[in-house]
Amino acid sequence: YYRYVKGTGSLLATVQPKKKGKSSPLKEQCLRFFTPREVANLHSFPEDFHFPQQISLRQRYALLGNSLSIAVVAPLLR
Repeated sequence: YYRYVKGTGSLLATVQPKKKGKSSPLKEQCLRFFTPREVANLHSFPEDFHFPQQISLRQRYALLGNSLSIAVVAPLLR
C-alpha cells in the first residue's frame, strides 16, 4: 500500500473520471490513497487512537491492513 497502485489498498476517487479505460497518473485520475486515519476510521478505531511517533507511514498501513474491524468482530464475540 502507498508504493504501488496495482494490487494495493483502496483508492478514493475525488471526482468523476473524464476518460475511462486510459492509464494515467493518480493526480490526473483524481485518485488518492486513504490516509492511515481514514483506514483506522473504517476499522472503527477510536478517534483518540494514534500510532507512536517511531512507527513509519509504511508500517502504519501494514498494521492497519492486518487489523480487524472492531465493529464487526465485537458483535461476533458476543
